[in-house]
Amino acid sequence: MSVTLGLVLNEHNARARRAPDARVGLVLLERTLLDPPRAAAAKRWGSEIRKSFPAATLVPYVWHLMTHGPDERMAERTTRTLSGEPHQFGGLQDSPPTRQAWEVTRLCAEALETTQVVLRTPPSITPGALGRSRLRAFVEARRAEGLSVVWEPEGLWEPPVAAALARELRIDLMLPAFAGGRPLLDEDGDGLAAPGAWLRVDGSGPRQGIHGGTVDELLDHTEAVDDTVIVFGGPRARGNLKMVAEALD
Repeated sequence: MSVTLGLVLNEHNARARRAPDARVGLVLLERTLLDPPRAAAAKRWGSEIRKSFPAATLVPYVWHLMTHGPDERMAERTTRTLSGEPHQFGGLQDSPPTRQAWEVTRLCAEALETTQVVLRTPPSITPGALGRSRLRAFVEARRAEGLSVVWEPEGLWEPPVAAALARELRIDLMLPAFAGGRPLLDEDGDGLAAPGAWLRVDGSGPRQGIHGGTVDELLDHTEAVDDTVIVFGGPRARGNLKMVAEALD
């Protein structure tokens, strides 16, 4: 049994100063979804993060200008943008602005010394032919550049459908392990989400903490599925990871 524990690092949980934690094997950098830093700043940022998580692989998100359309943009949470007509952004389309947005992400990944990126697709990228075609083209282009993709779909993608496409494209898939506090079981009921998927666990309740039942579900999953990846998000992500790490010991 192999278990990798990770964090989604964002503006809500990135600033707390704590002792280095070698139990964290992955750090997904949600800041780059919103405002990717320029290369020099990304390099300094990566060095600081590695002091806190010395064993972790850093994985930036693809800038949302590549994926999210005008009605899905996160303007209230961002400061950096690019010039271009609104309809030229998002949807994984091939346009001058999206090519520029990707280049910003690529340079950020290079500065962070990583070969992997997280692609969060919004509801507008659907399981239809166009969504599949654009996702396939994006993955193939990144593979040609020596980068691998972790796909985090939102919207209409049912776990079995997303898992089947991820297998076809030979990419990692990240799905929520719980919804409304209830476990999202795979089709066979042997584990959570979908076979082989990374599990994203966000806290529930007013303090965003997980409870004993959640921990038990995750432990059962690690026993049923080899090579498990569990990624914790939300304000209590570090505390929730600690709880699961201690239960695994």
